[in-house]
Amino acid sequence: MNLSLLLIEENLTEAKEIISIIGNDYKEIEIIHKQSVENIHVVSEISPDIILFDIDSDSVHISENIEIISLLQEQRQLPLIVTSKIRDYNKIFTSGAINFIPKPIDFTVLISNLRSAIHVVNMLKSIQLKEKEIEEKNERIEFQIQNELKQREIIIKKNKEIMADIRYASRIQQAILPNLEFINKSTKEYFILHQPKSHVSGDFYWLANSGSQKIITVGDCTGHGLSGALMHMLGSVYLNEIVTKGNFKTASDILNQLRDHIMHSLNQTGESGEAQDGLDIALCVIDCDQKKLQFSGANNPLYIIRNKELIEIKGDRMPVGIHINFDKPFTNHLVDIESDDILYMFSDGFADQFGGPKGKKFRYKQFKELLISISNEPMSIQKEILNNTHDKWRGSLDQIDDILVFGIKIK
Repeated sequence: MNLSLLLIEENLTEAKEIISIIGNDYKEIEIIHKQSVENIHVVSEISPDIILFDIDSDSVHISENIEIISLLQEQRQLPLIVTSKIRDYNKIFTSGAINFIPKPIDFTVLISNLRSAIHVVNMLKSIQLKEKEIEEKNERIEFQIQNELKQREIIIKKNKEIMADIRYASRIQQAILPNLEFINKSTKEYFILHQPKSHVSGDFYWLANSGSQKIITVGDCTGHGLSGALMHMLGSVYLNEIVTKGNFKTASDILNQLRDHIMHSLNQTGESGEAQDGLDIALCVIDCDQKKLQFSGANNPLYIIRNKELIEIKGDRMPVGIHINFDKPFTNHLVDIESDDILYMFSDGFADQFGGPKGKKFRYKQFKELLISISNEPMSIQKEILNNTHDKWRGSLDQIDDILVFGIKIK
């Protein structure tokens, strides 16, 4: 997909360097350079997909440039990245920028930010395309309803279209999840039990390599369905960015940075009435050679079963997102692991499911006992037992939440 980028940079030398760096990595991006933007109608005529705006200027005061950002975002929502020597992040993000790069510019950070912006643009274009298609379909359906023709057939057709759109969203989400080939390279002994409440899910798993270490994450986003899936996409994009930059030493560093990104993206400042969206997460950094593990959790724990005994490492009682303790760093747990240890990371969907003879929750005590009882079984059999247990417990009741259990056996 060809994209256009408007570069607003007064310094011609810096502009040439930025154009060269972006051009080397993204030849498909058309870059339009302007030294300043005195009239926002100029931007409307160019109609860029992304704006990279250096708000430092000899001729225009920074406050005027920040006001231009606000006017641009009022007229047209699009990814806008700001560069500047100032450190007033709140003003910049409040004005509508999605990211901020302090000067002097680190070009690795620039490319990482640009990659995130491209993800956002592609998602927005896909959504806009689907919205346009749905709007056109709804107009045709309304016309048919007004003429009282084939009402039953129209309703059936509309339901099919909605389901097709949901399945399309599901395919997009599945494409973001790590593929099985990557997981097989990380470990041959594992299972993933993933049962969305609907076609798309707010529960997700994410994996990456960083040197000799393997990073494994299970997240549970606010809500389920489409709202949860959008938070999953946001979380995955930022996890990729954090690990790609490599500016972390511990598992907790990753969660601290992820929380900053989520709060800035959702404009969360702690004021009453703002969105409380976020995610619970369990994140492990594993060094299989050294048999060392780092764990950091947001509300979610890690279970380790060794010789039929369960070790629970609890996460911090706060989410990745706005919270009363959002300025408190996440805890980093250091754990020695052994061959044949089994790690379990999971969302709350399994333990919170209602069912059984009295229609009560499954609960974590029973979940722990189940994991211990099946821990000697092959991982594929464990998945089957968990799946069958959940189905039997739920019976005829509805599934209340997304379910995700990730089990990994250490070589």
